[in-house]
Amino acid sequence: MVREVIQINPFLRKLLHWLSVAGTSMIIFGMLYLAQRYTIGLLFSFNDIKIKGFPVHVIVFTITSLLFMKKFIKISSPYK
Repeated sequence: MVREVIQINPFLRKLLHWLSVAGTSMIIFGMLYLAQRYTIGLLFSFNDIKIKGFPVHVIVFTITSLLFMKKFIKISSPYK
């Protein structure tokens, strides 16, 4: 596997790196968001709060998921 990664065209290696990082980031973000929505959101009825028809939990859970990812998770790729 390592030899195959080393022999790849540099442009393709960079493309594979960014695809890997983006996919991993989306999976982690989705898991964190859903965990918050179905624990905190259901326990405290946070999913029902709306301001002018827009659910507040979308903003809060998105920001907390991104901050958690930034502070505690390091995403890497085998193609770098």
